[in-house]
Amino acid sequence: MKLVLGLVLGAAFGTVLQLSGASSHTKITNALRLKDLTIMKLILTAIGVGLIGVHLLDALGLANMKVKDLYLPGMLVAGLIFGVGFAVTGYCPGTALAAAAEGKPDAWVTILGGLLGALVFAFMFPDLETYLLSLGRYGPMTIHGSLGIQGLLLAAPLGGFCLWLAAKLPNPGGAR
Repeated sequence: MKLVLGLVLGAAFGTVLQLSGASSHTKITNALRLKDLTIMKLILTAIGVGLIGVHLLDALGLANMKVKDLYLPGMLVAGLIFGVGFAVTGYCPGTALAAAAEGKPDAWVTILGGLLGALVFAFMFPDLETYLLSLGRYGPMTIHGSLGIQGLLLAAPLGGFCLWLAAKLPNPGGAR
């Protein structure tokens, strides 16, 4: 049943990406240039719904959030690799898959590059593990945990703000 649910949710996610234009290299580039904020609206909506939804499910006992260790060097290196890949190809992993499903050959370059990078990292990690994990490892940390409050008390207003901002951003052609 979980596999069927995953398939249905994945198909719905891909459909939303495709219908919103997030699988379009041009639309993504225009979003990064702040010329078309459709993708920004999509991202803000996803963050808002996700923040509220996950924390609400956790508060109701229907989900169990497991927080991974905060590992700053890994986050910085991963962010740099992701950012460079995004800037060079114009796709992130999700949008690349949606574009590949549409038959766009340039998306396959992004997918193959990501898979190749993951393979190289998998082979290198055993040799680098001790060194890498000795740097900047802080254990599981959350903002709400650091503040000593329940997660939903922070997620609800922040998620609401993201949803409000998504609604206020201009539609394509709305800002001049």
